[in-house]
Amino acid sequence: MSERVYKVISRTIQLENYTDTIKLWLFGDIHRFTKSCDVERWHKFLNTSKKEHDKNTYYLGLGDYDDFASTSEQKAIKSELHAQTIGDFGDIVRKRNRALAMEMAHMKGQVLGLIDGNHGWKFEDGTTGTEDLADRLGTEYLGWLCHYTIKIETPRKTALFHIVACHGKSGGGKTAGLTINQVDDLRNIFPVADLYCLGHDHQRAARPVSILVPSTRSDGTVIIKQKRQFLCRSGSFKKAYVPDSASYEVGNLLRPADLGALHVEIELHRDRNDGDMTLVEMRAIV
Repeated sequence: MSERVYKVISRTIQLENYTDTIKLWLFGDIHRFTKSCDVERWHKFLNTSKKEHDKNTYYLGLGDYDDFASTSEQKAIKSELHAQTIGDFGDIVRKRNRALAMEMAHMKGQVLGLIDGNHGWKFEDGTTGTEDLADRLGTEYLGWLCHYTIKIETPRKTALFHIVACHGKSGGGKTAGLTINQVDDLRNIFPVADLYCLGHDHQRAARPVSILVPSTRSDGTVIIKQKRQFLCRSGSFKKAYVPDSASYEVGNLLRPADLGALHVEIELHRDRNDGDMTLVEMRAIV
């Protein structure tokens, strides 16, 4: 949407055992009710995540769940049409959200939140279609950019896991390097998070990087530790080249995306080198 809302959110996740794994699905750019949505692949993702779903499975949405009208299209619509007609469009969006929330019903209660995109409808009261969908899934609306902190609690140790999530902005993304570089730009703003993720360009990727951060032993000695981070693109379920159909990808000669969602596994690790510390370890499955 035109308003680029920034949110700061935190949540506690409790694990029964120190060795348990948190499974996090990153998904977005479904464009669910468009002709170009790969419905078969979307349903395959839903079925896979449902089969693997347990109490330690969570989900994070990166925007553009439907595609009723872009921001520029909405400006044109609302400048020309009567309020009643615009209200009817809002009813269509709510109906689509009801259907989409039913498809995603197994996620309810374990969705960390939903990032807004640039294809979300804005209702008469100023709220967006993404806010409506978040309410139906019982989760947080995360705005366009969000710093999300998870406090992981176990009977033995506690650790913090920081996510920076944004739908993404136009420009670049035509090569694999550029699409990850846009994610890396978030590190200039939030340099010590664990996971950075963007949607928008429909690419699916996960690249590990590392930084050096100072830490302090129990005796007060300062040491330098290596911290692993992931730069991620959340993928899409929108086909780029559908015969006899116009699309943004065709008009701009963009490469087709590797469709699907991204799976990240998060575990705690006890590091006894240079002191006794609880660290977070990640691995990504593309």
